[in-house]
Amino acid sequence: MSVALPYRLYAGAELAQIESRLRERCSHWLRDWSIAEGEVDLRLRPVALSDLAGLAWLDGGEALPAMANDAEADDFFSALCLGVKKSRAALDASSLAGPVLDAARLALGRQLTAGDGASLYRDKAASAAELSPLYSVLGALYLQLSAAGQTLAVLLSPEQAAGLLPARAQPAELEPLKLRDLPLEQQVELEVRAAPARLSLADLESLQAGDVLRLDQKADGLFELCLPDGMALGRAKYGVDQGRLAVKVVRPARPIKKSET
Repeated sequence: MSVALPYRLYAGAELAQIESRLRERCSHWLRDWSIAEGEVDLRLRPVALSDLAGLAWLDGGEALPAMANDAEADDFFSALCLGVKKSRAALDASSLAGPVLDAARLALGRQLTAGDGASLYRDKAASAAELSPLYSVLGALYLQLSAAGQTLAVLLSPEQAAGLLPARAQPAELEPLKLRDLPLEQQVELEVRAAPARLSLADLESLQAGDVLRLDQKADGLFELCLPDGMALGRAKYGVDQGRLAVKVVRPARPIKKSET
C-alpha cells in the first residue's frame, strides 16, 4: 500500500468518513456471513496503549487489520455465523465450526481494508508487545464492532486508515510555457543567476540582519542569463545604466528562435 503521510491526526470529518466506509463494508460482510438479524454497531477512535494491553492479536501484516483473538472474538463470530456462542475449545474440537469461523474472520479483515485474496492472518496470535508498532503510532485507529450482543476489537494501521479516506484530487499538471506559443509582443521574465553561497546548518541558524554572505562569484565575472525554467540564454555582466542596475549580454548561448522552443 502506498498512501502518503500516514502518521497524522484526523479531523472529525475524516473520522466520520472512515467510519461511514467501514460501516458500509461491515454491512457487506454481514450479508455474506451472518445468520443473525440486525446491524453492526461501530465505534471508531484513535488507538490508546490501553487498548492493546492484555489481549492477544491476530496480525495480518500490511494488508489486513489486526484483530483481537480472545473469548469475546470467538463469541462474536460464533454468535453471528453459527447462531450460538462456542468456546475456543469447542471450536478447535469441531472439524467444521473452527474452519468456518476462521474463514469468516479472514473475510471480515479483507472486507475492512480491501485486502487481496493472497492476504492471510498469521497462525500464531501476538501479544501487544509482539504486535507491529504501526498499530500504536499516531494515525492508528481502534475499531469496536458490536452485534448480536457480542463485541470485537480491531486495529487499523495508519496506512490502512488513510486508505479508507477519499483520494484527494491532484491539481492538473500545467504544460510548460513555450516561446512558440506566445505572441511576438509577449514579454517574458529573464533571470540573472550568480553562483550560489554555501552555508553550514549552524551558520544558517545563526543568520541575522547585517550578515554578509560571500557568493562563489567574482563581482566582475560573468553571470548566467536564463529563462525562469532554467533554460540558459547566455552570459552577462552586471553594471549600471542610467542610474539603474543593469546587465550587459557578453556571450549569448545561441540565437533563440521561437520555432525551436
